Amino acid sequence: MNLDQKPLYTLTIEEFITLTKKLIEEAINAGNAGNDLSKNQAAPNEDVFSILELSQFLRCSKVSIHNYKKKGMPFYKIGRKLLFKKAEILNFMKTLKHKRVITA
Repeated sequence: MNLDQKPLYTLTIEEFITLTKKLIEEAINAGNAGNDLSKNQAAPNEDVFSILELSQFLRCSKVSIHNYKKKGMPFYKIGRKLLFKKAEILNFMKTLKHKRVITA
């Protein structure tokens, strides 16, 4: 009888442990492969920035980011970490445009 055709209750403890280890290793390897792809290829509409990444993206200081937050910039706080969604930030920056009046 082939191993694939054996009913579960006829496995020895050693065979069961070996099979379980193999399945766990396959699951971990599949999970790690999925994580590598998600880190390198994030969906463009789900870009999330930390405060440092956002300051680099907007080319401004972290103090300016905090000032924008006071003006209503959307952000998410997880513990002590601040996160900003790219789409929300771009919409906020469009509504923030200041009109300057030049007097002669």
